[in-house]
Amino acid sequence: MTSEEKKQYKAKQLRYKKPIAVNMNYAFLCEELYEMEETVTDVQWFADDEDNLVNALDGDEDEAYEFKMAFSDLAAEMEMFQEDLNNEYVPDCFDDLFPAAGADYMGGYGGWDSYEQDYFGLLPYEYKYAEDEAEKRICRLTKKELLEAVGACLKVYSQYVSVRYRYDCLEASLDILREKNMQVLKLFKAIEEQYEKAESSSMHFQYKYDSEVRKLDKMLDEVPQEYWIQ
Repeated sequence: MTSEEKKQYKAKQLRYKKPIAVNMNYAFLCEELYEMEETVTDVQWFADDEDNLVNALDGDEDEAYEFKMAFSDLAAEMEMFQEDLNNEYVPDCFDDLFPAAGADYMGGYGGWDSYEQDYFGLLPYEYKYAEDEAEKRICRLTKKELLEAVGACLKVYSQYVSVRYRYDCLEASLDILREKNMQVLKLFKAIEEQYEKAESSSMHFQYKYDSEVRKLDKMLDEVPQEYWIQ
């Protein structure tokens, strides 16, 4: 066995030293929040403009109103969730808390491989070792610190469940608006590209009857009225 192979083998044997619950860990929460924020950002333009929102939801004003209220609540909760994820105890203690509490039902455990610099699934026989290691680190806190850490981590867990539920309830409408938004972006991108072609072909629009200019005019005529800034 080479020196590198020995390092790789040793790192694999020690993965249990730094465990996480696969479906409930700090990186998982951050990634989930990032993906939800990305979707929310993509549809913010619709949510901020009532007319565009109504048009995007096929003219259903009641649905648009309900979505706008629910969307506003979701955005506010996500902001609070982001703030609490940065609580001093959460990044340091969250990953240890669930293995220490025996939460192998949350997708099992993963362990950090220092050689591969990534997490890998632990085998069931390693779970007890992983839980003991997590428990040791958690128990280094004072009683007061432990209470504060558990409170902060459970708050974040509760917020995630609430935010995820709100997001899932809006997912169908969010998907519709996101698709509409992609159509708008594609349209404006195509217009931008055609503008450059028309400008070059017409010598900076000196010839308004140039074929590329006519194509640009036709594309602009096809832009729905609600997309223009009032």
